[in-house]
Amino acid sequence: MDKIDMAIKRLQTASQMSLQAYKQPLLMTYSGGKDSEVILDIAQKAKIPFEVCNSHTTVDAPQTVYHIRKRFKELEQKGIKAEILMPKYQGKPVTMWTLIPIKMMPPTRLARYCCRIGCR
Repeated sequence: MDKIDMAIKRLQTASQMSLQAYKQPLLMTYSGGKDSEVILDIAQKAKIPFEVCNSHTTVDAPQTVYHIRKRFKELEQKGIKAEILMPKYQGKPVTMWTLIPIKMMPPTRLARYCCRIGCR
């Protein structure tokens, strides 16, 4: 079994678990990068129900933001729910620039608090 087939099988298993345990399709997070594109491709090949979410960081390059919007429009045309969520912290909208003073540091490789703020 090659790596793509293995990834498809694993996503199919995860999909079954999500549907049984949560009664919801898998939620794929999407950054607009290469890894996100690969996992979307594999999820579509796996023929599983899934939704896609992007947590808008407010610091991505404009080209990345445009790519995400274009890609989400394509996914929605295929009937796949794709949603861009604006980050909130303690129930209030934030940007990275307002979050850094609250956390008293920028996110780092070891302290990735920005990743916890966003998709569901």
